Amino acid sequence: MNVSLTPELEKFVTKEVHSGLYQTASEVVRAGLRRLKEERETRAMRLPATLDELESQLVQAVNSLDAGKGVNGETVFRRLRKRIKEARG
Repeated sequence: MNVSLTPELEKFVTKEVHSGLYQTASEVVRAGLRRLKEERETRAMRLPATLDELESQLVQAVNSLDAGKGVNGETVFRRLRKRIKEARG
């Protein structure tokens, strides 16, 4: 299988090989694909499998909010603004 990379990705792969962590470009690409696969599998485990499961999760969330177990909206937005600011540097 042949894979075309953007110049930026090609530089990244070359840099990783030169770092000594990987012997070949193929090892770098395989490592990246393994990571992508793990991320997808992890994400899939968190998503509801059916509409009934989604509805059940939503009902649980509403019940939790009704019981006063929610988080203050301003607190959430303050945290999000802080994370965005930190990510932008």
